[in-house]
Amino acid sequence: MEVEPKYTFLPVPEKHYPGLSDKNVAQLIQKWGLNLMIQNFVFNEPFHQYHKYLLAEAFFKDNAVSKHLKIWDGKYSFSEEGIVANEVEINQIPCTVLSMNFFEKLKDPENNIIYNSGSIRQKCEEQIDGIFVSDNLRKMLLDEESDEYRLFSKTERAEFIFKLFQMLILGGEYCQYEDQLEPYLECTKKIYKDLVRVHKLEDTNTLTISTIVLEVIAKKDEAYFPRNPTHKQNIGFLLINRNTREITTLLHQFGT
Repeated sequence: MEVEPKYTFLPVPEKHYPGLSDKNVAQLIQKWGLNLMIQNFVFNEPFHQYHKYLLAEAFFKDNAVSKHLKIWDGKYSFSEEGIVANEVEINQIPCTVLSMNFFEKLKDPENNIIYNSGSIRQKCEEQIDGIFVSDNLRKMLLDEESDEYRLFSKTERAEFIFKLFQMLILGGEYCQYEDQLEPYLECTKKIYKDLVRVHKLEDTNTLTISTIVLEVIAKKDEAYFPRNPTHKQNIGFLLINRNTREITTLLHQFGT
């Protein structure tokens, strides 16, 4: 009978991400009002995919993690609050996309997202899920009754790269939206490349993604990673790299 691993964790000093460190990306993140926090930890035991839920739960219940994990303090900043979870909700997110061709259909003016010029089609402003929607790109993301929404299937929308793309577009509480599609695609590409590990299979010589992505809600009676998870833009992810035994946390808070 296999003995379940007992994971322990250590924080990693601030890691350099080429995409996130790019001047243009940093400026866009600020312009879009995104409250992003990315941290890195390593763990001690060998990891198998069927241990993913065990690992995630152990992570949020670990005292060493709680001392270093930065969470939203409700005052427009992140800080270490030393909270140890008593409940963790975990959902694995598909992460299989290897090319930005995934978004190619957005570039076809026939699909009503952009004009021939590349500018995003504007529309009368409305509010959906607490977010102001004034163009067809955000309509595609949020309006389930629209033709634009059906451009991407349920399976495609479940992909991590789509969730990352949506997070960037919808932005934070004080988001200044783009008129062009390209900055969203370029920023998504660079951050996705920072976060996701790709390797080549020896037997077939094909590329595959080795990163396991989990969407999580950690609670100490009430949710804190992220806070107020009922809001679409309050999102928490764990990204597991089994080869390096590394966990990356990605947290976004809308500001509430």
